[in-house]
Amino acid sequence: MELPTVSLVITTYNRAALLSEALESVAACEKPVNGLIEVIVVDNNSTDDTRTVVDRLSSDFPFPLEYVFEGAQGLSQARNRGSNESRASVVAFMDDDQRLDRSFLSRIDDVFRTTDADCVGGPIFYYNADNLPEWLPPLLENTGQYDGGRETKVLKPEGRKLNGGNMAFRRSVLHEIGGYNVDLGRSGGNLLASEEFELQERLFAENKRIVYSPSLVQYHYLRPERLKRNYWRRHHFDYGRTVYRRHLKGDQKYRSGATFLGGPRWLWRVFLIDDVKSYLSSIGRDRETRFKRQLGLFFRLGQIYEARMDRQSSETMSSY
Repeated sequence: MELPTVSLVITTYNRAALLSEALESVAACEKPVNGLIEVIVVDNNSTDDTRTVVDRLSSDFPFPLEYVFEGAQGLSQARNRGSNESRASVVAFMDDDQRLDRSFLSRIDDVFRTTDADCVGGPIFYYNADNLPEWLPPLLENTGQYDGGRETKVLKPEGRKLNGGNMAFRRSVLHEIGGYNVDLGRSGGNLLASEEFELQERLFAENKRIVYSPSLVQYHYLRPERLKRNYWRRHHFDYGRTVYRRHLKGDQKYRSGATFLGGPRWLWRVFLIDDVKSYLSSIGRDRETRFKRQLGLFFRLGQIYEARMDRQSSETMSSY
């Protein structure tokens, strides 16, 4: 049996309706002239009818369509499982709330060949971002969408990185560097992130070649909860947690010294003196300025929360 050229991995969690639309966009793609495609849906412990959606579409699907169940909760775990199940030399990822441009699958192998890349990615655009409140577009600029321009370019370690919803790898390279970091990325209802940026940092450290191609377009569904301010408060809180996990966890000043309410006292001092002071200075100004400063409070509280959890975990382990 001839092996596929590209494995497309779609990770999903309790979004059966959106998954159906994602798969329909895949089915509508142009077929590659040379090479074969396989599609792997990784169900990350869903409780809805995800399996039924895949079974319903599989019989008439234009590409081999495989369902895989991954019970270990987390986007990074699901992506790693999809990569492990793939049989192609190239593995590409998309999320269940995204759609492929019709030319995506017919172009991806060519992009790898012509650029000698180890990792490639392309633009992501919201397809339903109409009539947005004025405060929202700045927050969406780097969340859920990505536009690196109209020219193919080799990315640099110090520059802007690819967005995780639209990335593909030489499978051997992805496995060589250990796949996605399972301590990062969304899991269940949390909004932890940055697993794709940390992975690219490891690729750069190994002198791997990362390329942005404007021809590899995906589209993203703007979910209704992102139109609400509470979503962004939670987003910034969990982003603070992410920053702690990525950059601060190994710093001894976060793990030792005096504490207040379980968190580093000096970090509480930064929160109370700098962040709260900044927020209070915005009172009486326009609502958008206040909201922006408020998000800074939630970001710092996320760092404090994660530092507190890290300290508790360390103390528990040392007690054994």
